[in-house]
Amino acid sequence: MRLPRYLLHRPSGFTFRLVIPKHLRRHFGRGEIRRALRTHDPRLAHAWSGALLLAYHAAIARVEKTGMAWEKNDDDELAEALGLTGGRKPKDWKVTHASGHSIEMPDSDDKAADLAAAMKATKLLADLYGGAGPLANLPAPSVNDAAPPPGPPPGVHICRTDQAVEFWLKAELPSWKSPTRFKTFNSKLKPAGDAFAGFVKPGTRLYTIHRSRCGQFYDHLMAGGLARSSAANVQSYLTRFFKWAQGAGYYPDDKTNPAAGHIRLTAADKAPKRGTGFQAFKTEQLRAMFAPDAFAALPTLKDRWLVVLALYTGARSNELARLELVDVGPDEDTGIAVLDINNLAEDKTTKSDASIRKIPIHPDLLALGLLDRVEARKAAGETRLFPGNLLTQNGPAASTSKAFQVALKAWGIAPRGKKKMGLHSFRATVIQKMEGVSQGWRERYVGHDLTEKTSTLDGDHVNSYGRDENGRRITSLAAVAKACHPELNWAAAGVIDLDGLRPLLAVGAAPEQAKQGRRKVEPT
Repeated sequence: MRLPRYLLHRPSGFTFRLVIPKHLRRHFGRGEIRRALRTHDPRLAHAWSGALLLAYHAAIARVEKTGMAWEKNDDDELAEALGLTGGRKPKDWKVTHASGHSIEMPDSDDKAADLAAAMKATKLLADLYGGAGPLANLPAPSVNDAAPPPGPPPGVHICRTDQAVEFWLKAELPSWKSPTRFKTFNSKLKPAGDAFAGFVKPGTRLYTIHRSRCGQFYDHLMAGGLARSSAANVQSYLTRFFKWAQGAGYYPDDKTNPAAGHIRLTAADKAPKRGTGFQAFKTEQLRAMFAPDAFAALPTLKDRWLVVLALYTGARSNELARLELVDVGPDEDTGIAVLDINNLAEDKTTKSDASIRKIPIHPDLLALGLLDRVEARKAAGETRLFPGNLLTQNGPAASTSKAFQVALKAWGIAPRGKKKMGLHSFRATVIQKMEGVSQGWRERYVGHDLTEKTSTLDGDHVNSYGRDENGRRITSLAAVAKACHPELNWAAAGVIDLDGLRPLLAVGAAPEQAKQGRRKVEPT
């Protein structure tokens, strides 16, 4: 008779075997379930294995839905509920006296009771036949042989998970006090920590949490509808939490970080996002929007200058909107005019360390009067290149972004497919325009992490000594300008009419900022 794949025949009898789906194996702590049926009768084995199969299918469905863990003792409870209580095969224990006489009895599930019965039998044999039985010669048990009581590993403090999360958030808060980072702290970091503590139960001792438990937490989030990319962000926060806990002595530092490495985004995961990003402008579209008559549709000088700067730098809109007047002008060491992208003010923030950079100012921007604008703002008692911007998350460039969207509709410029068009499209435009530039110079210009490895610019010598007092890598501004500026000659491409645009960017050519519909701004 052909056996089903979940029923195995061994010399000891039939065995039930069920392979656990890969995505649920961390919940069960194993790859398959095996249970001896303790019978050689194929018909009885078929009946028992069929009952177990139905019960385990229901259990797997419940685990997949709830995300709960399945322990091995749950197997025994399930088998007992089905009436499969064959258990282990009973054995006999035997005590033999030196005279050859012995006492033999069946054992039970209570090992302590069996040991007590064996000791009584030994004493009885000794009383009957003289001398000491074999157990009498054993040394008395030592208290030092007992297993150590359960507790934390050496050097690890006992701490509830919810308390550890609270301590971690307090330790993190000082570095998240700027308006943008504080919003991220409240909307992402804190909810991630609180959700994890609630999932593992707040009173759970932190040092007892293993890697499988963190994996179950991520599965629970995604089963609840959280996108895989968002779950990867939560993973980064929890990895940061356990790294702090190891340093603070709440989690063993000799263990690998239990929160790291569970979710790895593949190219397939990132593909949908690439299809809905910002679309670069075509040259014909740029010519249409920067024609002097069309460009005048932007209502304020702030909007016009921010758009022009985005065209020549590819910088993120909020990087430009947060520029202070001291950030625009000649570099102290080289004398080259630069835009200094930094996070030296409390309201400033950058996406990464690579975002902190100095961008050589394109000659066309100087010809359009950028430095004249700086002097005019200084004369007006301002400290920022774009005064009046909201210094909050998504605030600095928000009004210009809205004005630019309105202008795009007026110009008849729209994206194709599911992609978007906006101020960030200039970043894609600039990067694509510099396609012929060495990738290392291109990444330095737009503030991307360097991917060209290995380079003499990435060695220990430069990493150790080639940084200024703010930790920024010192690069040759002249070399960056020489590599990137020729590719961004928009005047030669017929996009920019310097003589036609200069009057539209001059002081007094338009209101500095909109007078109506503005929200209350923070003082500068």
